[in-house]
Amino acid sequence: MRERRRQPRVAERVVLAISDAGTELTTESQNLSTAGVYCTLGKFLAPMSKVQLVIELPNGSQSSKVRCTGVVVRVEPVIAHANRGQFNVAIFFTELSDRDRSTITRFVRQRLSASAATD
Repeated sequence: MRERRRQPRVAERVVLAISDAGTELTTESQNLSTAGVYCTLGKFLAPMSKVQLVIELPNGSQSSKVRCTGVVVRVEPVIAHANRGQFNVAIFFTELSDRDRSTITRFVRQRLSASAATD
């Protein structure tokens, strides 16, 4: 199967704060690119829901916070018995400043080059 993604994606766990109208959730990403993020949530968010995100990217001994707006593009229930009520969610970034896009790009490239060096 051919890869459809245009942006490099890294399988990395980073802390995410996601909020929509009245709900605030904290989780970790499963993977991340400059186009979006994939994560697991304990609450259903309807496809096409607009959300605000704060992404905490580790950067040595500190972290960089990226703030952006996104839209839920895919929601899949987690089927495993122990994870009832959890959903795998794909969020596409719709508003991301140039500075924040550069921060994510740098993070993804660093992680990809580090994993390539260990392969």
